[in-house]
Amino acid sequence: MRMSRLSALIVPLVLVLAPAAYADCNGGLGRGWASGKGNGQFEMRMGESSCIIDYPAFIDDAKGTRTFATELALTRAPANGKIGVSPQGIVYMPSAGFAGQDKFCIRNTTPEVRGKTLSGCVTVTVR
Repeated sequence: MRMSRLSALIVPLVLVLAPAAYADCNGGLGRGWASGKGNGQFEMRMGESSCIIDYPAFIDDAKGTRTFATELALTRAPANGKIGVSPQGIVYMPSAGFAGQDKFCIRNTTPEVRGKTLSGCVTVTVR
């Protein structure tokens, strides 16, 4: 998987370089990313410092392939946390003591699938 390219960012992201063990965000990205209406829903436990969300992927049913869209532009920042990028995926880091729902929106591309974009929003519920 390719590291996210930071030159196309709309709002700042945190680049997470150190290899770290992230908690998995429980949930999924859902459908609608190719039409710009992706609507991911995830949960994580309060007290975890971060969790990892897979990058959206271009799916080619005819070839049976998935190509992760690892070049990320954050189009709406979360109100109660930060977003980072790592080779493993999108890292959501809630603000200290935050519990509730937080939402961010992204637009993803990859050089392997030219001229196409995946976009949508992700809601993370911290319990």
